[in-house]
Amino acid sequence: MSALPKHRYEQDWWADDAPTQAVPIGAVRATRAAATVPLRSAPVSHPRRAVARPVLPDPSKVLVMAALIGTLALLLYLGITGLVSWTKLKMDDLHYGRPRTSQLDAFVGHNESSGLATHFVAMNLNRRVTIIEFPGGDITKPQVIAGPYLFGRSEDLTVVTMHVQDVNGDDKPDLIVQVKDERLVYINDGNGFRPITADELARLKQTEGGR
Repeated sequence: MSALPKHRYEQDWWADDAPTQAVPIGAVRATRAAATVPLRSAPVSHPRRAVARPVLPDPSKVLVMAALIGTLALLLYLGITGLVSWTKLKMDDLHYGRPRTSQLDAFVGHNESSGLATHFVAMNLNRRVTIIEFPGGDITKPQVIAGPYLFGRSEDLTVVTMHVQDVNGDDKPDLIVQVKDERLVYINDGNGFRPITADELARLKQTEGGR
């Protein structure tokens, strides 16, 4: 067998005109090791972040919001007040009717021999406080007590109530008529009721103040 030409065998590894140079094996290993070790990157400087300053609200918007809240609060207050007044009015309509009327039965010593209590009817009739007494429950012998006239808006719907109490210490029940915060006192004289005098009222106030 004839040997192959040396030139053809060497052509498989390098070109004819390429210069050949021997490379040390240590250099090749060092190059491979350097290629596998990652290079340390240089520190990257980050730019400083700008601190956002708080944005103050627009004064005009604050005033508008305050006015809106105040208006809503006022409307809510008026609505609640109106609802309370309307509810009280309807309750008074159910309890006292129109005209406002209250009634009372009490033993006051006026023609009560039959054993029946005296019947009282108090009315706010067109702003005039009127009390009708039926001694011993006898409707044929009524006695009328004319009370004060009420001034002011919607006073025709003011409630008038009554109770009996001995205010002068004579052991006779006197008639007390309550109109809002005002107390009207009628003295029992044995046969009927009369308005309290100024001197009696002064003594009554002294007695009540000394308790």
